[in-house]
Amino acid sequence: MTPAQYDSTTLTVAAGDFKLKARGRTLRFDGWTKVMPALRKGDEDRTLPLVKQGDRLSLVELTPAQHFTKPPARFSEASLVKELEKRGIGRPSTYASIISTIQDRGYVRVENRRFYAEKMGEIVTDRLEENFRDLMNYDFTAQMEDRLDQVANHQAEWKEVLNHFFGDFTTQLATAEKDPEEGGMQPNPMVLTSIDCPTCGRKMGIRTASTGVFLGCSGYALPPKERCKTTINLVPENEVLNVLEGDDAETNALRAKRRCQKCGTAMDSYLIDPKRKLHVCGNNPICDGYEIEEGEFRIKGYDGPVVECEKCGSEMHLKMGRFGKYMACTNDECKNTRKILRNGEVAPPKEDPVPLPELPCEKSDAYFVLRDGAAGVFLAANTFPKSRETRAPLVEELYRFRDRLPEKLRYLADAPQQDPEGNKTLVRFSRKTKQQYVASEKEGKATGWSAFFIDGKWTEAKK
Repeated sequence: MTPAQYDSTTLTVAAGDFKLKARGRTLRFDGWTKVMPALRKGDEDRTLPLVKQGDRLSLVELTPAQHFTKPPARFSEASLVKELEKRGIGRPSTYASIISTIQDRGYVRVENRRFYAEKMGEIVTDRLEENFRDLMNYDFTAQMEDRLDQVANHQAEWKEVLNHFFGDFTTQLATAEKDPEEGGMQPNPMVLTSIDCPTCGRKMGIRTASTGVFLGCSGYALPPKERCKTTINLVPENEVLNVLEGDDAETNALRAKRRCQKCGTAMDSYLIDPKRKLHVCGNNPICDGYEIEEGEFRIKGYDGPVVECEKCGSEMHLKMGRFGKYMACTNDECKNTRKILRNGEVAPPKEDPVPLPELPCEKSDAYFVLRDGAAGVFLAANTFPKSRETRAPLVEELYRFRDRLPEKLRYLADAPQQDPEGNKTLVRFSRKTKQQYVASEKEGKATGWSAFFIDGKWTEAKK
């Protein structure tokens, strides 16, 4: 028999200030269901009555039912793109740049493939809603996308579209540049605390940047000669506690948060050091409320044995920086650090940079230093980050300065300086085997020749 035909339908019924929504399907052709009713499988299979837009409906029956609501799940990349499509914001060609931009600017972070708003994102959103309300309006953004599509399809004049936009935008921009008392954009001021700067003794303040919330010395605002640039990284509470699991864990954590004594807002918590935790008002920097809690705290993420500093012998503790977790020496006079690898292990110790003034850089007046990084040794400008010039070292260069190399790197200086064809060799690193080897190049291109250090001697690789 001929199958039945349905239209997927969503009904929205307005009742005063409320809107009721029903999803289901409307019958277009009954087919075999005329003699055998269809089995209902779910809400999507619910048959809705045929109505027209604008019809007035009468209440036939009200059936009370208990229903537990949950907050919507956090966005993943896929669900965020779906929501952007639903609201008409962006186009397929811009979705990737939107997702990368909000992460690069520190507005959100990604954990377990879900987006979490950062403090900087909240501050930027609040400031834009105060002074550029149109830009933060979903409908306005969608309409702009439609207007740009009209320009692309030669249905609108681009100058007219831009003039209409900049007419209002210029006025809003001029207002935002005024003093806050006159309706201008609110600043992002430092909130002073009772914590002393470990360098100059001045008070530290709570600051928010694209890298997160941190403590900065109040002396940073002084003239250059007196300026203090000391900062203290703050570890978010979710890195101090166990990983939150379960559907209600985030809600329970929010309820358990401290409340600001000044405005009653939930406070965000950060670890200063193993003995102090800082609670900051969620309305910071508008509200300057904060509290300092003393106790014994530990960053989650490393449960291995005690790590000893290879430079001074002191114990190393786990800390959180702008690039993630790392181990830092507890000796104030020793600045040694070691990163935490993805597998949770502490990275092996790295050698100190070896200055090589005899090797000038090509793109600046700096000279090269030999560094031992996660991907093996490499040459880098001594003025980094001003100059970011890097390159792989030639074996003949390492042989020339062999007496300056640490003992663990001298085997590289003993490698073949040329291949059988007379091409110079460079030091390379294999990410697959996690070992350094040498390979030759001709006019900047690999020749395919290589040699590896095996059983205490250099052995040419077989092709």
